[in-house]
Amino acid sequence: MTDDRFFDRAGPFPLGEIAAHVGGEMDNRSAADFLIRDVSNLDSADPGEISLYSDAKYAAAFAKTQASVVITDRKLAAHEHNGTWLLLHANPRLAFAQVGHLFYPPAPLVEGLQTPVPVHPTATVGAGTQIAQGGEIRANAKIGTNCSIGTNVVIGKGVEIGDNCTIGPNCTITHAIVGKRVVFGPGVSIGNAGFSFVPGPKGLLRVPQLGRVTIEDEVEFGANCVVDRGAIGDTQIGRGCRFDGLIHVGHNVKMGQFCIVVAQAGIAGSTTIGPGVMIGGQAGIADHLTIGAGARLAARAGVTQDVAAGETVGGYPAQPVKQWHRQVVWLKKMVGRKKGDA
Repeated sequence: MTDDRFFDRAGPFPLGEIAAHVGGEMDNRSAADFLIRDVSNLDSADPGEISLYSDAKYAAAFAKTQASVVITDRKLAAHEHNGTWLLLHANPRLAFAQVGHLFYPPAPLVEGLQTPVPVHPTATVGAGTQIAQGGEIRANAKIGTNCSIGTNVVIGKGVEIGDNCTIGPNCTITHAIVGKRVVFGPGVSIGNAGFSFVPGPKGLLRVPQLGRVTIEDEVEFGANCVVDRGAIGDTQIGRGCRFDGLIHVGHNVKMGQFCIVVAQAGIAGSTTIGPGVMIGGQAGIADHLTIGAGARLAARAGVTQDVAAGETVGGYPAQPVKQWHRQVVWLKKMVGRKKGDA
């Protein structure tokens, strides 16, 4: 279930109405009047929620999900499950995105020039906290004690910021739960919608991003970092991580404690980073990978496969660093040979 502090949910909707909305087929037509109250993922779904099964690698979660309804296609529907109702669709990801927009439509616009409210009446600001000019703390946000909030900072509704945090100028923090003693450099964006689209009949449809960002204590972000909120579930940043400037963390990334990420690195969505990992400058990590504890990724490494705990990799595609060095040396020798050399 989504966090009501951050999202306004419509519904509930009868299953028959949902099926008609997406053009899907119910495997049990007698369930047409059953009310669905929310969307969720397979692992965390509760009765009354609808989920998605579009990839066989999640078969174990499909087999034991508690969701009342799962959107899937006919081929995947044959996989073992616990009797949950199925909503069959030729393109399950598209249908699930459409259902997400049904439950979470865009907020209505309020016409006209809005009067600035630096601190919303329902927000809470702890003792000793300093707020510079141009800041905006929105409804039901909670700011801890002895925080420093720079100029033109926006703290979104429902956001929680722990004690002794420093937020540099021009930061935007939404859909987030932040621990204590966290430092945000200038221009940091936390909680933005992740980059996720699915082709539809009218072009690309954005997949609703209905999760949060959770940041544990003593994390530091350099200037202009971006951390996207989860699609469903949370993007998680572990205690004591350090980020250089211009770093992008995609939706649903889970990062362990005390990782170091150097400038211009990018981590694609749903990748798991173990504790103590070091990521070099301009390294790129593909989605849905696992980087083991203590691994080291050389600068400009292009990581396309899982990396074992303690392993050091480099190059593109990234490989064990000694192997990469040997290839570079061999290539240099081959290029340097004169015509006619043996």
